[in-house]
Amino acid sequence: MEQDILNLDEAVVFLKTSKPTFYRWLGQGLVKGFKMGREWRFYKSDLISYLESSDQETEVLRKELRRLNDFFGQRLQKKNIGVE
Repeated sequence: MEQDILNLDEAVVFLKTSKPTFYRWLGQGLVKGFKMGREWRFYKSDLISYLESSDQETEVLRKELRRLNDFFGQRLQKKNIGVE
């Protein structure tokens, strides 16, 4: 099975980000890659996995923020404090 391999510029475009952000993700180990000679290469399937995990993490954070918002909203209501 042949896998699509992207170079750095193609990976940046695929993830719709900037090179500095992409390099930060790479340095943090969030994006997997390998070097061929002096140039970075990336499996498209790894980039898709990163996008999917990032989407799931974002949804978890949104749910947690909603829960906290509800919690503090209820506490403020109990104390008759309005939030504008």
